Amino acid sequence: MAPTQRVVLAIVGFLGGVLTASVLASLVVSATGWELSVSASIGSELGRTVRQVGQAAPLDDHRVPAAWLAVVNTPLWMGLAGAPLLARRAGLSWRRDLGWGMSAIDIPAGLALGIATQFALIPLYEVIFLLFGEQDVSGPARSLVASVDSPLDLLGLLLITVVMAPLTEEIAYRGLLFRGIRDMERGHVGSGVVVAAVVSSVIFAASHFQLIQFPGLFVFGIVAVAAFHRTGRLATAIWAHVGFNLTTVVLLLWA
Repeated sequence: MAPTQRVVLAIVGFLGGVLTASVLASLVVSATGWELSVSASIGSELGRTVRQVGQAAPLDDHRVPAAWLAVVNTPLWMGLAGAPLLARRAGLSWRRDLGWGMSAIDIPAGLALGIATQFALIPLYEVIFLLFGEQDVSGPARSLVASVDSPLDLLGLLLITVVMAPLTEEIAYRGLLFRGIRDMERGHVGSGVVVAAVVSSVIFAASHFQLIQFPGLFVFGIVAVAAFHRTGRLATAIWAHVGFNLTTVVLLLWA
């Protein structure tokens, strides 16, 4: 499959997944009265509880349970990974075009790289805070962790953060997008690697729709690209993504 087709496939898969997931989310929220975005800071939790007590309302924040969040995200995952699966009939080779493959070293090396990147971002955000003031970087992640109210929700949380997000996002953003742009730019400066790394990482970071987390996600995107380009195996980036996300989940669950 031509590089341009791979890039278009990644973008179409993402947009189609987001659109379908948004429609499904709207149906779930409309049917249940739950809320997709509920702040999880201590102050907001306390304020909401006080308000509910004052109104004699049930002590319920109406947060969408993590198990249902996994259901809502399914169309997005299908768009990110399903599109390249269907494209195999059009000549897309997962091993040749996406770097699909794994070596035993990818697991420990990828996990260590992802964990190290998460902690290496702390100084970056300290600088950002100095320039723009204190920001609630972990708010979205806390809100997600706060949606765990049962063992099924915990499974849903782990499915979202350490299984499906690393797998499908790496297929789309590193396998399809990075390699597609790199091959389109082959022959330019750095054989297109620099351009492909920056562009694919910007799109990866922007696709999460979280402005304050954009710098950290962009940095991780560059790290994942470097690991993938160095080994030629997508599994290295997938396991780095697992380590990156798992670090946040573990820290918030134990907090």
